[in-house]
Amino acid sequence: MGAGEALMVALSGFLVVFLMLIILWGIIVMINKVVTAIEKKAEDTAVPSFPEEPVRQEAPAAESASQTYGGEIALYDVDEKTAATIMAIISHETKIPLNQLVFKSIRAVE
Repeated sequence: MGAGEALMVALSGFLVVFLMLIILWGIIVMINKVVTAIEKKAEDTAVPSFPEEPVRQEAPAAESASQTYGGEIALYDVDEKTAATIMAIISHETKIPLNQLVFKSIRAVE
């Protein structure tokens, strides 16, 4: 086999490999589109088994409503500004008004 024939065989091999890769790529793209369409159709027709209900908050007990907290907070290794910041963050994150929260002590943890 001459150099020219060897070169033609090598180029033919490369051509076959690249054509097969292009065909596989096309198959993957088609499968992706089909799966996406099926998932979208299933998502559109799916009925939630439990409808979402608003969260109900129970009213505080009558006993706790009549009792008021004196407002004394024990601070351990924490200054007042840091304690106020911590209380504000807790109130914001829990979405509970600050006047409904009771803090008994705040301690620095290291």
